[in-house]
Amino acid sequence: MIVNVLIATIDAGIGKVENILLEPRSGVQYVVSHQVTDQEFRMIPSALRRSDVTVGQIEGRGLSRNRNNALDLAGGDIALLADDDVRYRPEYFKALLDTFNADRTIDVACFKIATPEGAAEYKDYAETSYLLNDQVHHYISSLEIAFRIKAIKNRGIVFDQRFGLGSELVNCGEEAVFIHDCIQAGLKVKYYPVYVVEHALQSTTRNRSEYAVENNIFKGAYDVRRFGWPAFPAAFIGTLQLWPALRKEGKKPLQYLGERLRGARYIYR
Repeated sequence: MIVNVLIATIDAGIGKVENILLEPRSGVQYVVSHQVTDQEFRMIPSALRRSDVTVGQIEGRGLSRNRNNALDLAGGDIALLADDDVRYRPEYFKALLDTFNADRTIDVACFKIATPEGAAEYKDYAETSYLLNDQVHHYISSLEIAFRIKAIKNRGIVFDQRFGLGSELVNCGEEAVFIHDCIQAGLKVKYYPVYVVEHALQSTTRNRSEYAVENNIFKGAYDVRRFGWPAFPAAFIGTLQLWPALRKEGKKPLQYLGERLRGARYIYR
């Protein structure tokens, strides 16, 4: 099987992509989607002019749009999502392929992110594998996601461009929506406690309050995406249920409600 590493980058980030590349190896190809917001960033570094690297440039912003462009360019068997600041090792690709070869029924696999030596674990991962559904799941980071390209394309699944960094309002959560769409389409999604990529620990995300504005807006938007109009009464009910917790965290309940409704209106309209 051929692995396509789908790398999303923007502007000067194209200069960091060469640090991701391993020595050319059979079965691994890199697909780079480069968003350009100014012509000064149009030049493609010579280090990327390799037979195992494909670069596609698009104008504008939006991480989900960027990932969709990379998906359009993908022509292998297995896709692994990536950003321009990750690191790979040969054993990661072996583990990835071994996982998909061991179970041909798996369409989407969610793995683990390793951190540099001496750093804490990226997140609190489960120690055993399990199937994901809309009731049983955990927060998935995009770098953990790999999938059979044919299964995704055959069902017309793409990243919802209303979510993710650079979108109009909801600047996170595009990976959660993507996984939800995969499950709703009948694809088999499973978590494996296996490392497939390395990334520095992101303290800003870890330290962000559970009721931060970004999270609340995403909650409202995601609920509409999943349930439609019932997300609006759910926002009111949820606020009442969380009232003590919100006050304990120093979050004004009515502000929390407004942020959830703002996200819900954004998607519903």
